[in-house]
Amino acid sequence: MKIFRKTNGQAIDILSYTLKQVNKYPDLKIYVGGDSKLRGDGTVVYYTVVAYRYGSRGVHYVYHKDVVSRKMTKWDRLMGEVERIMTFATWFSENSPIRLHAIDFDLNQDKKYYSNKLVNLATGWGSSLGVKVHTKPDEVVASKAADYLTNKGAHG
Repeated sequence: MKIFRKTNGQAIDILSYTLKQVNKYPDLKIYVGGDSKLRGDGTVVYYTVVAYRYGSRGVHYVYHKDVVSRKMTKWDRLMGEVERIMTFATWFSENSPIRLHAIDFDLNQDKKYYSNKLVNLATGWGSSLGVKVHTKPDEVVASKAADYLTNKGAHG
């Protein structure tokens, strides 16, 4: 599986790390989401995020960064987000005894946004795992963390 990192850049084993979090905080809710950004040089940076929500005590997250250096359409870039999120969520669901709380997509339900074109596809795919699916304007915990990373430019 892909390398996930803590916000300090330290690489972790995502399954054992998540298990430790759940053992430490039994009421923990786990969200998977992502975001991408087109850089000025034409590369696209993708972040896939696992967010751990501690009730009303905050959120902690880990991430995987992927850089693609090929020209792509907006559809291709957004579909790349959906594919990365779902590839990870499927792998996690098949390889972990821990159940995801929700999958978050940085897609908008409002038809005036281009990303709306992928909402039905993404939510149907996400729902096929038997997990809650969120899109904007709903609360998208993991995708907000990924958005922060795409704008901050995390390393790793």
